[in-house]
Amino acid sequence: MDIAEAAAKTFRAAALSSTLHTLKSEDFQVADISGKKVSDIVYESGMTKGPGRDFYDEVMDGRDEDLCPMCRHTEVTELDHVMPKKAFPALCVAPDNLVAVCGFCNFKKGDDTTEDAGKVLLHPHFEDAATERWLEAEVTPRGAGVLRYFVAPPLHWEGVFADRVCHQFDFLELGKRYSSKANQTLSGMRQHLTDQLRANGTSGLRRHLEGLAASHRADDLNGWAGVAYSSWAADEAFCQGSFITS
Repeated sequence: MDIAEAAAKTFRAAALSSTLHTLKSEDFQVADISGKKVSDIVYESGMTKGPGRDFYDEVMDGRDEDLCPMCRHTEVTELDHVMPKKAFPALCVAPDNLVAVCGFCNFKKGDDTTEDAGKVLLHPHFEDAATERWLEAEVTPRGAGVLRYFVAPPLHWEGVFADRVCHQFDFLELGKRYSSKANQTLSGMRQHLTDQLRANGTSGLRRHLEGLAASHRADDLNGWAGVAYSSWAADEAFCQGSFITS
């Protein structure tokens, strides 16, 4: 228990200082017991299927939102370890290391670890990239409104932090996942936007899109929806009707 408590304190200090990328797996082992065995006994048997199940459910039920905090794309379905439980066994039941996520992100993360600081995924509840705008998109040429999402880190961001945001975007396939969401949204909005263009012209449609972007960005500055509407509003061809399909 002393090992787990000390590990949890070390982890929390690193999370609060955005230095999770400096933690080493070898510093979070349990003497003479493999990480897999600790995980199986303490987490799998003790928490998910044993007396600690109430805590598991408390973490799942205590979240503020239904969307996965790792991707902001898919609904939460399961509990995940920020630092993999088999590689960091002393953290397998540390409260701060447990985050409710979607199945896609949990599967993609798996048990992999890395020595590359720029590839350590962010802790969604401590290492906050949501207060500054970093997600952008552009309308693809001849794409009828199809968007390509990309990361544009603020220039003042520390190098490793910017690398981690870029890696997380690529690793969790957020560009493809966000573009798919935007395409689905545009399909359902196409008739409405066509009516707006015919009634109010190019400038009227642009104002309408800018209003939708502002509303979505007020809720989530880097959400795929707000970025989509901003990008469509900024594209002259789109506001002239390039999104209209025969």
